[in-house]
Amino acid sequence: MSQQESKTRDLRPEWSIFIPTMVLILLVGIPSLIWTEKAESILTKIYKVFSDSFGSSFLWMGVLLIVFCGFFAMSRWGDIKFGDPDEKPEYSLVSWVAMIFCTAVAGASMFWAIVEPQWNLLIPPQYAQPGTPEAYDWSLAYLLLHWGPLAWCSYFMCALPIAYFFHIKKKPFLRVSSCLENVIGKQVNGIFGRLIDIMFIIGLVFCTTATMIISLPTVEAAISTLTGIQPSFGFEAVILCVSCGIAGVSVYLGLKKGIARLSNLNIVIALFIIGFAFVAGPTAKIVDIFTNAVGKMLGNYMNMVFWTDPFTEGTFPQDWTIFYVLFWAAYGPFMGLFIARISRGRTVREIIGWGLVGTVGAGYLIHGVFGSYTLWLNSTGTLDSLKILQESGGPTSMMAVIGSLPLGKLLIGAYVLYSTIFLATSIDSSCYIVSSTVTTKMSYTDDPHRIHRVCWAVAQAILALGLLAIGGLGIAKMFGNFGGAFMAIPIVLLTISWFKILRDDGDRLLREHTDKKDCRWHECDAEKA
Repeated sequence: MSQQESKTRDLRPEWSIFIPTMVLILLVGIPSLIWTEKAESILTKIYKVFSDSFGSSFLWMGVLLIVFCGFFAMSRWGDIKFGDPDEKPEYSLVSWVAMIFCTAVAGASMFWAIVEPQWNLLIPPQYAQPGTPEAYDWSLAYLLLHWGPLAWCSYFMCALPIAYFFHIKKKPFLRVSSCLENVIGKQVNGIFGRLIDIMFIIGLVFCTTATMIISLPTVEAAISTLTGIQPSFGFEAVILCVSCGIAGVSVYLGLKKGIARLSNLNIVIALFIIGFAFVAGPTAKIVDIFTNAVGKMLGNYMNMVFWTDPFTEGTFPQDWTIFYVLFWAAYGPFMGLFIARISRGRTVREIIGWGLVGTVGAGYLIHGVFGSYTLWLNSTGTLDSLKILQESGGPTSMMAVIGSLPLGKLLIGAYVLYSTIFLATSIDSSCYIVSSTVTTKMSYTDDPHRIHRVCWAVAQAILALGLLAIGGLGIAKMFGNFGGAFMAIPIVLLTISWFKILRDDGDRLLREHTDKKDCRWHECDAEKA
């Protein structure tokens, strides 16, 4: 190791971030295990005040982030490369997209693809009546809205300033506060900077925990369907320990040997499940229903995003659209850090353009096939999954839908593997980024200390066990919203940081960090002379 590298490397924990964050996580997780009813009551009251007061403002934030991403991808700033001008990307495009998608959505993607359209039929948006053709029209359209650019743009917007500081300025930190030096000044190493990092970690851990609470019961229902084992808290705890064990091994191995390989494997499994369901199911009807939903969404996009239902007692926007915006926002800075870490050698245009095409496309494959198939089952009376949903919950309804396909038991078994790996990938990526944030100093060639990474996997398992004791989809959605609330300030600050970077350093970046030698973007007078 060179003397210069040794100066930018200190893989010990930054205790001023580690200790208060870990204490806060344990203060929520352990009491939730011991005093479940009291914990649920307190959390519900806090959430009600928050959702009623600030919900709509996050819709504006989501739309603005879409506009910003479109502008930066299509403008001259899209040529800026995070690395040397002739540097090639560290990961192939397929692996890069796979890691982003698997890290962000975990096993929840297929759950929502089947369960959300059913809830949209029971409690429809836009004043439609339950179970009517109008409700069917809106049902899948809203699912596509929630998993489209509105979901992903906060990730790519946050990634840009982080990639600049990490790969171009070569700051020896992978944390949100270190990317805000041009916004908060000396406070980057002061109390405000530490609060931002703590806020980031708490929000990320809350959101990852929410994903775990959603995913674990579906894996439990799948295994129960295959084996006859009765669902229980102990059963869910065992599944959680297995997932965290896989995540611990993966995060111990690092990015290339662990996370990248798991992500690639899971994409193969996902494509098998989707392809089989598409071919074995009513293929033509699946295409028709999906096409109809895409047209409905595109024709009413802004109305759907900004519909807040202010004149009735309905809560659809708060329960779904605002929940999703907050849920995605909760992952914003985390995914920004993760995308920045794996994007050396890529341009702004590649990160936003290929990132959106790959992630939105992958999501629409899952939701288009399984969402359309679910609606077809109910509209034709082939399976009344709505009744199963009302009587037994989302996971059981989901297994009934998958089990209705030919070789349903085989698909359910594949889903167990798929969802477990997805969950493990989400956990290990979260642990990797959290441990990176809490590492004292690290360069772009380093990984956080292995023991440090595993420590955060254990902490997340404790919090998840506590919230599983409370239980329910409502708790999961509540913690997703809490996570989004914690992340709103870092997202806004990171966006401001990127604008300031382009204002202060944009011309130099276009001269020195692009592989396109176009004099419209560069000062080429010297070359002409």
